Amino acid sequence: MLMLKKLDQIIDLAENGSVAVEKFRHETYDLVLMDLHMPELDGFEATMQIREIEQEENRPVKVKIYAMTASSLHDESENCLKAGMDGYLGKPFRNEDVMALLAG
Repeated sequence: MLMLKKLDQIIDLAENGSVAVEKFRHETYDLVLMDLHMPELDGFEATMQIREIEQEENRPVKVKIYAMTASSLHDESENCLKAGMDGYLGKPFRNEDVMALLAG
């Protein structure tokens, strides 16, 4: 969060996957950094629900969703894409990694 604040980004934090989905339902976001291992609803399920909301509401722009993960397992990266994420950001990440996501 400190890194994003230094880059002058407006940040919203969700304490679990269910809260993330509800926040998305009521707000517009440019980028979602999704933790894969959250209580109540994991990042995979939260992403799938966000993608369903986008379809149901016919949102013109699909939000970019990137997983934040310490794992580099091939299966996990495949699961991220299957769930509807745009990619993943491996931990620990650098300022340059985050800046590239924001730019692109």
